[in-house]
Amino acid sequence: MRGAVTGAVNARWFVRRALQGALLGLVAVFVAVVVAVATYEVPRAELDPTRGGPLVVVDRRGEVLRAVPSVGGRPGREAWVRLDDVPSAAVLTLLASEDHRFFEHHGVDPLGIARALWLDVTRRGQRYGGSTITMQLAKMLHSSGERRTLGRKLVEMRAAFGLERELSKSEILEQYLNRVYFGRGAYGIEAAAKTYFGKSARSLSVAESTALMVLPRGPSAYDPIAHPARWSARRGHLLGLLRERGLLSDTQIARARDEALQFHLSVPVFRAPHFVDTVLAELDDGVRAEGGVLTTTLDADLNARLEHRVRDYVAGLEKAEVGEAAVVVLDANRGDVLAMVGSTDYAKQRLNMATWRRHPGSALKPFVYALAVEDGAHGGTVAFDVRDVSDNFRVSGAPPERGPVRFREALAGSLNFAAIDVVERVGIERAADRLRRLGVGDLPQDGESYGPRLVLGAPKVRLLDLAAAYRAFVFSGDVRAPRLVAETASGTVPPAPLEHVYDERTAYLTMDMLSDPEARRPVFGDDLAVDLPYRVVAKTGTARGMGDTVAVLATRELLVAAWVGRIDGGAMEARQGMDTAAPLARDALLLASRGRRLTLPPRPPGLEEITVCALSGMPAGPHCTHTKHELMAVGHHAGPSCDWHAPDGTVHYPAPLRGWLKRARVVANAR
Repeated sequence: MRGAVTGAVNARWFVRRALQGALLGLVAVFVAVVVAVATYEVPRAELDPTRGGPLVVVDRRGEVLRAVPSVGGRPGREAWVRLDDVPSAAVLTLLASEDHRFFEHHGVDPLGIARALWLDVTRRGQRYGGSTITMQLAKMLHSSGERRTLGRKLVEMRAAFGLERELSKSEILEQYLNRVYFGRGAYGIEAAAKTYFGKSARSLSVAESTALMVLPRGPSAYDPIAHPARWSARRGHLLGLLRERGLLSDTQIARARDEALQFHLSVPVFRAPHFVDTVLAELDDGVRAEGGVLTTTLDADLNARLEHRVRDYVAGLEKAEVGEAAVVVLDANRGDVLAMVGSTDYAKQRLNMATWRRHPGSALKPFVYALAVEDGAHGGTVAFDVRDVSDNFRVSGAPPERGPVRFREALAGSLNFAAIDVVERVGIERAADRLRRLGVGDLPQDGESYGPRLVLGAPKVRLLDLAAAYRAFVFSGDVRAPRLVAETASGTVPPAPLEHVYDERTAYLTMDMLSDPEARRPVFGDDLAVDLPYRVVAKTGTARGMGDTVAVLATRELLVAAWVGRIDGGAMEARQGMDTAAPLARDALLLASRGRRLTLPPRPPGLEEITVCALSGMPAGPHCTHTKHELMAVGHHAGPSCDWHAPDGTVHYPAPLRGWLKRARVVANAR
């Protein structure tokens, strides 16, 4: 018996000594932290309500497209909410759950830590941190996600003292409520209110406020959807504490218990995904770090309509082995991107074909023809559409040749041999340099590396840049880079500066050829997709192998470009750009115009009318049987009169056409 009593006394002595040691250690730590806090600097930048908040991307009318975390910010965080706008029931429940002595301590609660130490000893397998709300805020600022260690706890204690020294209790509560995690990707009370109840935090009822404040203790453990019984028990416990402490009245408690809560888990807004991804990829980190509202140039309604149209259009071309499509619409004047659809299904194909470099085929030809016009050519100038027009360009088989063709029909009909003739006249390197100035592509190689095929779409370009480049033909030779962002938190983003790439007269004469519906007929026939009630600049392109087809339409109001093809580059079923991409571009133009009659620029000064031989393109001579009227720039010499037609009615074709003459067996009236 005596031994048992002695053992009990010794046990109590050891327990007392252990508790004394723990308390002395706690006091020592407390003193050390108090001393260290003198050197602590509160991270003012981190506490800025605009920092770490979401970047809310909206369209030109303020419609939300997506909310994303700012640089270094938490995903899922909503707009900052002032403490005065948070329901009092939410604040009181938070204090009851996390730190009921919040207004009595100075950042660290010794009694709370002692209690946590005691529970750690007496309840094996469970951990109690004793962290105050201020310490939890310090953790969010300094050590979120790190392992729970004594060293980390000391850092949090030191920071908590510093925060309490610099901030008021109300400021600390506001910081905490806007940063704490509520589960399901929601950081901050505003995000939580919208995630679980589909409303702003300002509109939360007492029942909803107490329901949400269960979650900071354990967002996964107390998830009301995954673990309703556990969540309900914890909420009931907190309601009991609120009543015992007189923080809420019996009536409020009763109403909170009786209110049938309806959780409406909201799906985050996710509109115009390809466009928003492009905006974020090109956004400066400084703008991203600002957070706030980012106003883009997009017309969300138009974009949504085009998303549906692209899906339906590709589905209708399934038999032609068409895999994907993309379309962009720009405001022609300011360069604003009004719509960007990068594929039929973002979830299936995140690759944005509106910004992915592909071969544009003949869509580059107008820029080269414009150089020839710049040198004095006009719509009646003749190009030689013959296979042996260049020693640097050879094709297999026996593709069709049309011999001498006026620029107007050669460009509108997209004749390849004629385009090779034109690019060699103006110079390949010069053409490559002009494409760079137009912003069509970076063209990392020199022009000669592409060879004559430069004019046939050898360089890979972005559909977005291609559309923007066609502005030159409807705005006096001026282009500007596309604009995706109209305003950031710092202010308005102006349109890109203008780049003057062609003379006004050159631009108009090229536009006149591209918008002539009759010039397209000899090659493409009647009833084309680009035939509208009004004239538009129209050009299609088909890449080698028929894996990429494009169409561009341009007016003074809108620039539209469409791509239809296969991402793997495989050939479609004998389809040309006029058959595939052009109908989609037409649909986009009509949707974007909203019933308006679109226009082209008026004829500028400095142009004169000339009469040319329909066969040679030279000023008509006395023996020419057919003539055409064309415009050319004043000051350019039209050249000598036609010498192809002889007085006896025969035609003397120039030497470069003799091979074609033999192949075509055009011998009558020729020598």
